[in-house]
Amino acid sequence: MAQIGYGYGSEYHLMRFLGHHRDLLEKRISKGLNETGTFHWLDFGFEDPMNSISGDKEIKGLSFLKELDLPGGIVNNAIDKYQKLGINGLDNWQNWDAIFTLNGFLYLVEAKAHVSEISSGNKEHGGKSKEAILNLFKKQLQNNGIYQLTINEAWLKDYYQLANRLAIAAFLNECKIKTKVLYIYFINGYNKRIVENNKIYKVFDKNAKKEDFEKAIMKEKKDLCILDKDSINLLLAPPIFIKADSEKYED
Repeated sequence: MAQIGYGYGSEYHLMRFLGHHRDLLEKRISKGLNETGTFHWLDFGFEDPMNSISGDKEIKGLSFLKELDLPGGIVNNAIDKYQKLGINGLDNWQNWDAIFTLNGFLYLVEAKAHVSEISSGNKEHGGKSKEAILNLFKKQLQNNGIYQLTINEAWLKDYYQLANRLAIAAFLNECKIKTKVLYIYFINGYNKRIVENNKIYKVFDKNAKKEDFEKAIMKEKKDLCILDKDSINLLLAPPIFIKADSEKYED
């Protein structure tokens, strides 16, 4: 689990909005999804405070399925099928920033506070399981007749995180668990500050505007060849943009 920033960063702002501005957060999500209803957010587990500043443990992999109100047969089938894929190693587990259900849909949430977080780095991910992961991508996103995306080794590089989450969403949908990936982008959300002598000093500023995120998202989709693919909307919810530094959010 990444260490939470104090006063800045995606993890901090997501926890802040869930704790202090949940009504606003849910209104923005509802508007973006064009959905109204009751949100059910899954709780995190607890962690040794010597291993995590927050004292909390992120939700990893498919462990959360057992916390959902789903028939046991569907949950066990999904877990069994995933385990048979041969994807091993802690580095290949998904760390979810948040998860909620709304109107029968499961939403896997990723939060971003600066543009560079969108890229996974220009190296191949997956370790010894990269072939199994690429096969999962192809099976779920290219060969199943629904999404018809073009999958290649590039999906293991710069935008591996999005690629991975789309494949997991497709996998869960195949297992009869209606799922979408939802990205939340915090505008002006990365202004690192420290306090000395009761004064706040700005240390590092990687703030991003909405248009900065939109440009990076377009490049991400273009590089994965999904920019003009309407079928991707079956798995990827519309992006949610929230001002991290304002008391009021202008509609």
